[in-house]
Amino acid sequence: MKKRLILLFALTGLAWLAAPGCSNKSIDTAKVRAAFQSLSGEGKQYIEEGLKAIEQSNYVAAVRPLKNVAYTVKLDKNQRVILEDTIAKVEAKAAKQK
Repeated sequence: MKKRLILLFALTGLAWLAAPGCSNKSIDTAKVRAAFQSLSGEGKQYIEEGLKAIEQSNYVAAVRPLKNVAYTVKLDKNQRVILEDTIAKVEAKAAKQK
């Protein structure tokens, strides 16, 4: 019984240590740039503005230009998925930054 209890605590401790490592919240700006290479005009400008803010760790400033692209530019399905994922990650980091 005592061995099982020790094993239970050890496994629980390992699970708690591994959990933060499983949630990768890093933002891959190169992936976003590659997805939006065909974009031109204001859309391209807003994407670059948002990505530069991300690279400077200014997540609060990155939210608005990225959302502007999401609402004003016609995107294909792959671009929309990448942009929504990026916006979600940026908003999560921006909430921690405030």
